[in-house]
Amino acid sequence: MSRAALSIALLFLAQIASAADLPPGAVARLGDDRFRAGGVVTHLALSPDGKQFVTVREAGIGLLAVTTWDASTGKPIREQKVNSELFRGLVWGKGGAFAVVCRAEPGPKNGTGELFPDDFRVWDFTDPKIVPPPVISVTPYFELGDWLNVVRPKHGPEYTDFEFSADGTRGAARWKSADGRHAVHVFELKSAPTAAKLTRIGAIDLGAEGADAVHLSADGKKIVTFRALANPGTRECTATVWDVATGRPGKPVRAPGANRLMLAPDASAIVVYTAEQEEWGFDLFDFATGKRRALTRWRYTAAQLDGGPDDRGAFVFAPSGCEVFVAIDRQTFVIDLKTGKELGRLEGHADAPRAVAVSADGATIATADCYGLVRLWGANTLRPFEEVTGHRAPVEHAELSPDGKRLLTWAEDETVRLWDVATGKELRAFAGAPGLFDTNRYLNRPTFTPDGTTVLYSTKTHLVARDLLASLEVPLPGGMAELEPHFVVFAPDGKAALTWTGNPKYLTVWDWPSGKKRFALEGLLSEGTPGFTFDGAAVFADGCSPQCWDAKTGKELTTAWKDAPNRPLTLLSLRPNPRLLIDRSLKGLRTLEAGTGRLMSEVHTVRDEYDGSQGDPRGVALAPSTGQYAWLWNLDEPDVLHLSETVTSELRRTLQGHRGEVRVLGFTPDGTKLLTAGGDHTVLVWDVRLQSVPLPDALKKETSAAKLWDTLTAPNAKDAYLAMARLAREPEAAVKIVRMRLKPAARGERETDESKVTDCRAIELLEALGTDSSRTLLKELAAGHAGAFRTQEAKRAIGRWEKK
Repeated sequence: MSRAALSIALLFLAQIASAADLPPGAVARLGDDRFRAGGVVTHLALSPDGKQFVTVREAGIGLLAVTTWDASTGKPIREQKVNSELFRGLVWGKGGAFAVVCRAEPGPKNGTGELFPDDFRVWDFTDPKIVPPPVISVTPYFELGDWLNVVRPKHGPEYTDFEFSADGTRGAARWKSADGRHAVHVFELKSAPTAAKLTRIGAIDLGAEGADAVHLSADGKKIVTFRALANPGTRECTATVWDVATGRPGKPVRAPGANRLMLAPDASAIVVYTAEQEEWGFDLFDFATGKRRALTRWRYTAAQLDGGPDDRGAFVFAPSGCEVFVAIDRQTFVIDLKTGKELGRLEGHADAPRAVAVSADGATIATADCYGLVRLWGANTLRPFEEVTGHRAPVEHAELSPDGKRLLTWAEDETVRLWDVATGKELRAFAGAPGLFDTNRYLNRPTFTPDGTTVLYSTKTHLVARDLLASLEVPLPGGMAELEPHFVVFAPDGKAALTWTGNPKYLTVWDWPSGKKRFALEGLLSEGTPGFTFDGAAVFADGCSPQCWDAKTGKELTTAWKDAPNRPLTLLSLRPNPRLLIDRSLKGLRTLEAGTGRLMSEVHTVRDEYDGSQGDPRGVALAPSTGQYAWLWNLDEPDVLHLSETVTSELRRTLQGHRGEVRVLGFTPDGTKLLTAGGDHTVLVWDVRLQSVPLPDALKKETSAAKLWDTLTAPNAKDAYLAMARLAREPEAAVKIVRMRLKPAARGERETDESKVTDCRAIELLEALGTDSSRTLLKELAAGHAGAFRTQEAKRAIGRWEKK
């Protein structure tokens, strides 16, 4: 079987097996998380035979993830965390697979440790038997940028930049002594807890001047140093080739400078970028002759006319030294160094590749971009081993269809995709949807028409409509047909559309489906997103602003919150309407109508551990039952989603299933599902019904409803949540125990914070059961004393049930 056929078979099998790979609590994954590192890939290497690869990406505050992957499946094999400040690099060659960190020792009980800048550790990241370096605790001092909890020596010697031979046998480290002298030390690589355990095979004395850049040849036998010339107006430098064995330098050569100096594997030349008036390209500079030879040239594209191509991307040479692979913008150019001709381009990333690697056998090339997508290519064919499915960047916007069965997503790969929420199957994909500038970021907001048959989104040139059945572009009605790129949101009743663009914003309200213009507003400065009020009677430019206008006439209206409190958070939702805000008051969490500030509901809280010291959460979605909310906060755990109890603000449960930073998209309208997006370019659908909460084995065996009730009423929110989930598995027993322990409130009955917590949990349980007997009990509780907290909670639950 050919490799291409094998890849297709593996892709098919991976798609079939994807359901088995879902994390606990998830019922579907929209998209493909294979070959997705989860964030910006800063380092990339292939195993000598091309069967595995390794990536390095950010993994929270002060941390990196070193992940080894199976190249045939695109799935991770193992992952190790290291401190980003300590990490010095890695290599994977025939001599071994080694990573290097500056040595640091943790303190007692995770206290203050000690840093040793003049020492380093080396470990084989492919050997599960070798213990990786300890992770030092970090504290985010953002203004200082100093996160490691260590004691730092002052003015001592230190190792800084590291270079590795391509075969993985040698490493070179720049050394600075306490008195300011510089050197390069070359070591034989092996796993070692300290540099003292390594054999030093060479030392290059660079004196007090040091060097601006140091590079090691592919075989580790030569060092090339570069020093920038002090001449104003020139980017030239002095290049010196040193023999590692003897420590002696060759004759310095005046060489061209560049953002990246691409040293040939044998250290005989460098490849440099050059920009001319009408063309750009690469030249080869030979150290022996001092001559510069043009390799290839390209004319500037329209996108490159302003500033030229990005000359800071990754590169790698083929093991033979005859070709170089250079990342420019979103492509990787393959250049023959003998003929100077372009052999081809590796295309298919949504952003410029930040890392490029080639296997020691020369058969496989790997590229990785800032979105974490890794692609593998055949060196002979320059074609990918596998085509990419799904988004090629994290999902930034999502909207649920009117019938709740389909999800519309947009990502910075400039595609709009339509998914079946139940199965995770991709139904449609539309390219050519770039982000538009909106307040302080670039975004595209594709949206469904009110009948759910068509989607609207913006291309580079205009607003378009796509029929979802035929997948064809259809004309927009009336004056909307002439619109340039705009954002769109429809009124709750589907009879009007609001379009806007830019900041200051230009807003226009149209009749729908006629496309007749009602009015326009210009020059509106806002930090938020425009939209319609709950009843569609007014529009606003910023949901947190007191300014709003009559949706039919454009007349400015007086709103309820002229003196607005602290800016509330916009609740994350899978639908554009209704737009709601959440605000913390002394009584609890208030839900406000965007644009008017009108109080929609107030959720009582008896405890609130949020003190504002860590800033606002990165995203909050409130469940329709209001019993819990999903939120993101901890920057040191960017891949962890929190579900907290509303009444106490205490954590109930964490959800973890994405690689990289996770985003809350919102709850489904019925509150049974929660959707999240991750750095792995996928959307996960979580079943958050009480009946579906994973239970510990011991709790599964618990049969005493009385014991479960006692746990439900206890202070610990996690334990109470699990007890509620266990009771939800036995609906009749749950209703019976609630009826026994919770009576309709009587006049004068004493209420405490503890009793209110119990009331909230019990009523949330009854609402989740959804049986006739549970609804009957809710009605009984709602018939209690009108002013009682329990009565009001039961009435609110009945109101939500009736709306369903």
